[in-house]
Formats: sequence, C-alpha cells, structure tokens
Amino acid sequence: MANLFDYLDWRGDLKLGRSPFCGVDALVLAELSYLDYSDMVPSPKAGGSISIEEASRLYFQKHPEKDAKIGAIVPARIVDLLRQAAGCPRYAALELSSFVNVIDTKAEEQFSAICVHTDEKTIYVAFRGTDDTIVGWRENFNMFFKAPVPAQLHAAEYLENVGRSFPGKLIVGGHSKGGNLAIWAAAHCSPDITARITVVYNFDGPGFSVDFKNTDGYNTVKGRIRTIVPECSVVGMFLDHEERYMVVKSARKGIMQHDALSWVVLGTRFDYADGLSSEIKRLNDVLASWINNMDNAHREKFTECFFGLLLSTNAATLTDLVSDKKSLLKAVTSADVETRRALLGAFKLLLGESKKSVAMWLKKPPKKTEEHT
Repeated sequence: MANLFDYLDWRGDLKLGRSPFCGVDALVLAELSYLDYSDMVPSPKAGGSISIEEASRLYFQKHPEKDAKIGAIVPARIVDLLRQAAGCPRYAALELSSFVNVIDTKAEEQFSAICVHTDEKTIYVAFRGTDDTIVGWRENFNMFFKAPVPAQLHAAEYLENVGRSFPGKLIVGGHSKGGNLAIWAAAHCSPDITARITVVYNFDGPGFSVDFKNTDGYNTVKGRIRTIVPECSVVGMFLDHEERYMVVKSARKGIMQHDALSWVVLGTRFDYADGLSSEIKRLNDVLASWINNMDNAHREKFTECFFGLLLSTNAATLTDLVSDKKSLLKAVTSADVETRRALLGAFKLLLGESKKSVAMWLKKPPKKTEEHT
C-alpha cells in the first residue's frame, strides 16, 4: 500500500506548477510542521524565509543522528519525510516563514505554526498537532470543559497576522490538534481574510462544543473544510466532530491509525474506505456517553486530578514519563479507582497496548540501556 513516502517518489519530480497542490501535499506539509525549526526558519518578527531544502540542511546539521528523537508519540520517520521532501523538486524550493513554537506550562499552552509559500500568490498555514509535551496533552483535555483554549486563541491571532501581511490566497491545515486549530482560526479571522481562505484541511483533528458549530464564523467556512479521518479514528471523533468527513484507509491497526504516515495514498488522492470500522463506532459511542454524562465541573475536576498525578512525577514530556517507570507506577497506584482506570486507558491509547499489558509494563524494571524515542 502506497503512503506519503511513495507519493514523494512518484510525484516528487513534478513542481506544483505542473501538478497542482492537493490534499496529499497538505498532509505532507502538516506532518513536517511537527519538527522544531527554531533558529532555522525565521519568526514572524524576524521576517524573511528559507527554502525547505535549506531548512533540511540546517536541521540535520543541528541533529546529525540518523533518527532524531522527537518524542514518544510523534513518528520518528517524519525526519525522513523532511529529508525526502528536501531532495525532490516539488518541495525543495518552497519557502518557509513565520515559524512559532510556544510551550507555556503556566498558561497550559502548546502551540506551533509555520507558513509554506506554495507559490507567489498562495501561502499554506500549517498548525502543529499535539507534541510530546505533557502541557500539550493537558491543553487537549482542557477542551473537555472550556473554549477557547490558549492555542486556539493563538492560532486565530497567527492566521490574522499572516493574512494582514500577505494579500494572496490562504490554505489552512493541520493534523490532530493542528486540524482543530486550523478550523478555529479560519472561523475567527476578519471577514476579508476569511474570504481569501480557499480550503481548510483537518486531518483527524478533535471536534468542538456544539456552541461553536452554531456560530456565524464556523458556518461561514464550513463549506471549505475538508475533514479526513482513518477507519479507526478516536481523536478525530472526540467531542462534536464534523458531520461531513472522508475516511482514509491505513496500514496500521486501531488507535495507531492516527499516525498519518500510515495513511494509504492513490495517485494524487487518498484511498478512501466506506466508513469508520464497526469496532471504533462502538468505542466512540462509549466515549461520547462518558463525556456527555459529565458536567463541566466534573470534567475540570477529573482533568485536574489526572494531570496532577502525571505532573507529580516531575516529567515534562511523555518521553520523560515513560522513561521513569518508578515514579509513574507510584502515581498510578496512588490514584483513586476512577483516575487509575483513566490513566491506564490513556496509556492504552498512547502506547497501543492493552490495559493489562500497560500494567505489566509499568511493573517491569527498566533495562539499563533502555531508550524511548
């Protein structure tokens, strides 16, 4: 089954002028937004831009290892995607600008975005999904009970500023939380900027509250939203999701289909399935029932308790968390029954293991040479 790497092999020799920008290109660039381009791609304040080819050269100069460690849940092969994209005519000369990367523990915000100049008249604004930081996952859980979260406000401000400085067409997109931010930002821009947005790509991003979907801003852009989720979508079905979405096939199983590098590509489009799997529909019904039976006060209390335990380990990232099993096991076993079940369930989703396997993994002493990437 062909994936994004195969797409680059097949289509990479054709520049965008010969083969127009498509949804697969949008996903490639959304995936590349997961990498940290600090001190490489200019910030909005610094101005200017560099090519993907130059950004790649600087990135691998800074990270010479074959597989850069970019977190416990972010696919390591994204660095290979950058290397391959930088080596093909389709992407090598595209300019990158306005890189922003914010991790604010106090404000409970994780936000990152980058602009890709697809041609002289069009910019693709790519918002990063949830990274390896615990604060990033905390912000996701905050969507349980409040809106907007800081990253959503930041995304709207970022897109507004890009639109003010650039008079051309805008494409907006992102994977996971990045897809949520793309929709939120597009719905909260000035009317003249919103009018220049041609399409909003939401790649398996979580949904919103019902109130948001009844707003004028959302209804203005909803006809331009392209939501794509895998057959076993959990993240993309979280909260009130898009009623119109396409389901893509994946080479992976279960929750691991959230990894967009596993999505199947056919030519210049995705290989679509008939719909969500029956198993995931049942799971999502259970999750929806669980969420809907909690009021906002209960959701907030649960989130405070859940992340209070995780942060008690002094871990800043999921990589830190899974590397310190002793502290993690202490946090899990000291929790009440409800929170303990939630912790094991969360790690089941994050690590792709059964709850029983996660519990056994926690109790198993780490090897001296053990590494988590």
